[in-house]
Amino acid sequence: MITSLKKNLKKISSLRFLKPFSQVEKSTVLFFFCMVLIISLATLIRIMPFQWGFNLSEFDPYYQYDVTRHIVENGLLSWQNWHIDDMWFPQGRDVAYTSFPGLPMTGAIFYFLMSNLGFQVSVMDVCIIFPVIFATITCIVIYYLGKSVGGSSVGLLSALLLAVTPAFIGRTSLGFYDDETIGIFGILLTSLFYFRSLQQEEKWQISLVYSITAGATLGYVFASWGASKYLLSLLALSTFFLLLSKRYTRRLLLSYGVLLTVGLSIAVLVPKLGFGYIRQFESVAAIGVFLILLFYEISNFFSEKRRTIVMGLSLIALSASAILLWKVGFLSLPLGKFLSVINPFHRIEIPLIESVQEHRPATWSAFYYQFGTLVFLAPLGLIFTLQNITREKIFLITFAVTTLYFSASMIRLTIMLAPALCILGALAIVNIVKPFTDIAMQRLFSRRRLRLHPTTGRGFSVFLIISLFTLTLLPMGRWIDSAYSPTTISSSSLPIRTEISDWTDSLLWMKANLPEDAVVASWWDYGYWISVIGEKFSLADNGTFNGSQIAWIGRMFMSTEEEALAMILDFNNYAKSSYNFDNTISYVVVFSTLSLASSGQYLFGDEVKWRWMAKIGWNSSADLSLEDTSITSQLANAWSSQTQDPSLLQWYYEFSQIALPKADAVLTKLMIYGAFKINPPEHFDLIFSSSRNLVFVYKIIY
Repeated sequence: MITSLKKNLKKISSLRFLKPFSQVEKSTVLFFFCMVLIISLATLIRIMPFQWGFNLSEFDPYYQYDVTRHIVENGLLSWQNWHIDDMWFPQGRDVAYTSFPGLPMTGAIFYFLMSNLGFQVSVMDVCIIFPVIFATITCIVIYYLGKSVGGSSVGLLSALLLAVTPAFIGRTSLGFYDDETIGIFGILLTSLFYFRSLQQEEKWQISLVYSITAGATLGYVFASWGASKYLLSLLALSTFFLLLSKRYTRRLLLSYGVLLTVGLSIAVLVPKLGFGYIRQFESVAAIGVFLILLFYEISNFFSEKRRTIVMGLSLIALSASAILLWKVGFLSLPLGKFLSVINPFHRIEIPLIESVQEHRPATWSAFYYQFGTLVFLAPLGLIFTLQNITREKIFLITFAVTTLYFSASMIRLTIMLAPALCILGALAIVNIVKPFTDIAMQRLFSRRRLRLHPTTGRGFSVFLIISLFTLTLLPMGRWIDSAYSPTTISSSSLPIRTEISDWTDSLLWMKANLPEDAVVASWWDYGYWISVIGEKFSLADNGTFNGSQIAWIGRMFMSTEEEALAMILDFNNYAKSSYNFDNTISYVVVFSTLSLASSGQYLFGDEVKWRWMAKIGWNSSADLSLEDTSITSQLANAWSSQTQDPSLLQWYYEFSQIALPKADAVLTKLMIYGAFKINPPEHFDLIFSSSRNLVFVYKIIY
């Protein structure tokens, strides 16, 4: 039997169609196996929210979906002339000048591609799965970028680490259809093509192709993400450092010049950016770096003594020109959210920016949660990088240091730090493990031209290698935790792993039961849900373009019923006189978790967001003058008398200390009546309550 088996195996191995596979190197097979494993792991982690429903997550993705749907139904360029009426009533929203087209156009192309391949999918289906697909593609791109920095091993480890890093998972999991999904991909791909162009020292034609491609991908990021300013600054700064480190070549001048020309040419075609983008600080600085490179090239035609004079005069002239452009108002400095990233203290002066949780500074505990052992491995990788400086490593160091500062300033930007830390962490692991792998494989290894015979045993070396990888991959629970949660609407915006349909039911009820032209007032957090899912007019949304209108909403909720009604009537008159709208604000929606407090649940609705309504409403600390604990104290005392549970008694004591707005404020009345049916409002009629008493729809009684 054994002889027969050997003969059969010999016959199979002699088949012609198997010969090409027998010639494939083991390293190639191992590479493909690793990449399939990484892609599978990245995909499986990110589809975990599917357990609670196949939905978009957060708020902004619903707007991105709405634009994508419009493009699919009306053509790829239809967004240019689309004015949305049911957002930001009464002025509406001009899509071309208030949003980037890159993501919805890419999503629409994906939809057309999948439909032509025979897949029966809707636009919503494509938008939900899109982040998962692009996350896996980004893992492939970082492999090649990591490979250019430290070889295939670094590339593979970089891809693995990016696939499982919570900072990257959080904004690329199922349903998170937003700009970051393609923004990180664009940053890595642009950088990869740029440095590929610099590697072609002899073949200038190939270098030119890579430069044009890098410029095109830079333009794609310009058309897709507001943080493209960072990418432009990163490329300019790393190029300037190449000059300072005496790594200037004519190829650098050519590649950077082509990259900048193509990228900015695309940027000015994006309506939201336009020609004014050339005047912004980042663009002027990037052009200034190109001029410095050009002056340096010109100076090479002079003697060494005159070269120094030429460069000195050139730098003085550039500096004077920049100051002059700023003084005459041509040069625009960073403003708003971008300035608050550079200067976190500026954020305190703008309550609207400060109110967003993801705009808060990051803590060290947040860094450890997001990156695990990478916070220890990355500094080691930085040390190894400094030992053998190359062009790619100069870029990597610049990338890591700048994103570390910005992510520390604003926790949302940890996603931008993730690729840099993953490559640095991979470099550290490879350099630490290499001597031990040599020992384990019984290879001689060299140090300073000496051939060393290791005395450490193979077993100990294998143990150290396994221990290092175990420590690196130990935070696996954190990977799962970062993805294993329902999408925001599936849990009704509560931070729990339970499907709660209150918001979905409320929005579908509004869609079916309210008039088509109904105008709904709510806090700006829920604007996209109301306009996209509920298909009703909203006063404000997560775009936060009109801070004064959001402030008006905050003041309205903090006012008494009579004051609020007068404000609403004035607003209706403004809509009629300025925009010829007959629609009036007819409904108010509030979201409150006060009804859950009786069971000891934490508060997460408008009862805690009201402070920002007050601060933004008056651009001050007006919340202090509105504080009132009388209602929570009464409720806590009532619940305490009905239970002897020590844990609940402690919660009731804590609840009694929680301040709500004063009892006569509109928001307080709407929340308390909705949750407990006490103290009914006079000018607001409750017409819908969700099943768990979390979302309430009131009709305004004029």
